[in-house]
Amino acid sequence: MNHRLLQDLDHSPGSVGDVLRRIRSVDAMSRSTLARTTGLAPSTVSLRVDVLIGMGLVHEVGNEDSRGGRRARRLRLDGSAGFVAAVDLGANHVRIVLSDLAGAVLVDTDTITDGDVSATERHRLPMSDGPAVAVAALWARLVQLADDHHLTMDSFRGVAIGVPAPIAHPSGRIVTPSFQPTWHDADLPGLFAAHTDAPVLVENDANLIAIAERPERTEPGDADEDQLLAVKLGTRIGCGIIASGRLHRGVGGAAGEVSHTAVDGIAMIGCTCGVPNCLESVASGGAIAARLRQAGYAAETPADLLALGAQGDPVVTDAIRAAGAQIGQVLAGMVNFFNPREVVLAGSMSASMPLVAAIRAELYQRCLPIVADDLEVRASRNPQDAGVRGATILIRDEVLAPARIDEVVREDAQRPVAVERPVAVEVGVVA
Repeated sequence: MNHRLLQDLDHSPGSVGDVLRRIRSVDAMSRSTLARTTGLAPSTVSLRVDVLIGMGLVHEVGNEDSRGGRRARRLRLDGSAGFVAAVDLGANHVRIVLSDLAGAVLVDTDTITDGDVSATERHRLPMSDGPAVAVAALWARLVQLADDHHLTMDSFRGVAIGVPAPIAHPSGRIVTPSFQPTWHDADLPGLFAAHTDAPVLVENDANLIAIAERPERTEPGDADEDQLLAVKLGTRIGCGIIASGRLHRGVGGAAGEVSHTAVDGIAMIGCTCGVPNCLESVASGGAIAARLRQAGYAAETPADLLALGAQGDPVVTDAIRAAGAQIGQVLAGMVNFFNPREVVLAGSMSASMPLVAAIRAELYQRCLPIVADDLEVRASRNPQDAGVRGATILIRDEVLAPARIDEVVREDAQRPVAVERPVAVEVGVVA
């Protein structure tokens, strides 16, 4: 099954979908501004806007600054026309965030407290029972979450799921996932089709972080300057690429799989990639923890590593710095090749100062001066939420894609209109 995104398709300039795209991209947009920027006749623009208002996607608010004459009312996306879901799926947790079409968060399972259910149980899915069972459980949880917060599933518009594994594009199948090897070739969009007709997108979690960290632009041409690498540092390592303002997946979806590059060092954890001593098996949070356990430390999770690192133990600090140097060496090759403006560090291990300092040092030492001079290495704006923010952006862009909106408009136009026959009323008879 081909799950090519409609947001990636070309759209017709001046169509209803294109008008919505322009309204979404600029905070203060009026009918008169649309007429000037699209070259459409004001009457045509009004027809397009009226269709969007009728679909519940746009509403008019306030007034635009006057250029002489009557002030025009501003057009804005109406988020109440439906809701979307973003899912952060891992080996031992699941986080679900429901948002309206304008991106406002309605529900976040990370903020829900339930005295009868532990946080561990609330954030767990039956992953080991296979993808079909897990998807059914995830769908049931999503439906229950919506019902608990008075959201009707008739208003559900789609879901994007972040997974810590390579995702084949455009099929959405999971490929050699280290977090759950039995999920290889799992078709989550196909499994969700048994529960919903709404769009279901599956994306690598590092790619979603890259989408979330992409600068917000109001002018389309500005996005050409956005070149970014987003590196997820956690139990595993991932990387997402923004090229000219757009997510770069490569031919099959494997772009950015930096973690499976062979490095000098000894693998401490297994990896499904088959590459001996790959970066993930040598320098990821999981590998650092395994190395420290071998040295007698109680280290299981990235949180344990952060706590140990904060104590200033030289053995722990040296292990973290060595991993950071190996990560930086691999990233330097990518940075020299790609010449991005930013390298963004996210994930739980991005809070480790020794790790981040070692990565930065390697990048600025090993990158060409012409590359390093324009390079900013920074932490994620909000590392805990970057994945779900990126998933929300991805599914909103798909649901509101110009090609999808135009398709809905065409289907509505072709739908036969029921004509109500007039009732004959005889004189002197009350109908």
